[in-house]
Amino acid sequence: MKRFISPLLLVSIILLLFQSTVLAGPADFRKTKIAVLDFQLQGEGFETKDMGVIVAEWFITALVKAGRFEVIERGLLKKLLEEQKLSMTGVVDATTATQIGKFLGVKTIISGSVMKLQGIIEINARIIDVETASIIAAENVKSSTAVRLQDLVVQMSEKIIKNFPLEGYIVNNSGSKVTIDLGRMAGVKDNMDFSVYKEGKVIKHPKTGAVIDVQRIETGKIRIISVRDKVAEAEIIKEESPGSIAYGQLVSSIVGNLQPVVQTAPAKDRELHRTLSSEKSSKKGESSGDVISMLKSSSMRDKEAAAKIVAKKYRNDQRILDIVDDELLKSYNSSTGDRDFVDAMAWLCNALGASGQTKYRSTLETVSNSASNKKLKKYAYKNLKRLR
Repeated sequence: MKRFISPLLLVSIILLLFQSTVLAGPADFRKTKIAVLDFQLQGEGFETKDMGVIVAEWFITALVKAGRFEVIERGLLKKLLEEQKLSMTGVVDATTATQIGKFLGVKTIISGSVMKLQGIIEINARIIDVETASIIAAENVKSSTAVRLQDLVVQMSEKIIKNFPLEGYIVNNSGSKVTIDLGRMAGVKDNMDFSVYKEGKVIKHPKTGAVIDVQRIETGKIRIISVRDKVAEAEIIKEESPGSIAYGQLVSSIVGNLQPVVQTAPAKDRELHRTLSSEKSSKKGESSGDVISMLKSSSMRDKEAAAKIVAKKYRNDQRILDIVDDELLKSYNSSTGDRDFVDAMAWLCNALGASGQTKYRSTLETVSNSASNKKLKKYAYKNLKRLR
């Protein structure tokens, strides 16, 4: 039996498409059109039976705030699914998602579930590409039920956003600053970081000779300092070599390390955890491989322990110091109040200061001038003086 869209709903969809193509302005083509289905609830103990709807709404809000998505209004989505007798809830299969996406003209569907079991709450989400009917990414976060569900949703939205990096080009280069062809209308915000790439070797299929991809060679990193509607100005925070960042090169947004959502423990418990963590880190050994793994860990205590080892044992190891430099640059403004975070970042500053190498001055200058946390700014400045 054929299904038909009602005339009223058809008019609504036509008006929506007209507004998005004619009235929205030329910059909207950058935004990814996306639909978020209600999340399926699994387990018991939820505050309300509508929690799946609430979680979907929180996701929509977080994605809209990111500025790079055009999210289908939930009321229109619900009407269409009711007309087509399709479910709006839960983890749909890729074929059904494709059917929904084609009706709405969206490129991506997000579906998922919220599970509550034995004091643990977990959110799972799948990102489905409508054109290929395939799952392009699956993300999940979990924690104890003491953590606010909305905090987990925010963390999950950050994980989802990282699957949609903003990409553009450098359209002006004035030496220490550059201008890129992405602005407020594409979702660019102050203090966003971008990697910069130049084109390298063309990669061709060995049989057909068709171009498959073009190698990307990183030339440096930039940080946004001023945003207008269609362009943004950025300062160069790192170059692989002097003058390596140039006009016409590709830029791609960087998403910082996501930190686990944790419940703040009393001071006494924090100290106990810190002691146990230090003992655990000591048992890992101090090989360069262990230190690198700890530096890149999402655990702030591991980062702090590794930075202490670097300051003492690896202050002349260029490879490890460059990792310290990268970790500090991409993470120093990720949080402002967490004690473990500040201590870890401060020790990364100490490790760079202990190296005595002037190549790390620009990083310490950036942290001392731009860090949100006053204590961290102080540590960065203190170590900057060690390099003079």
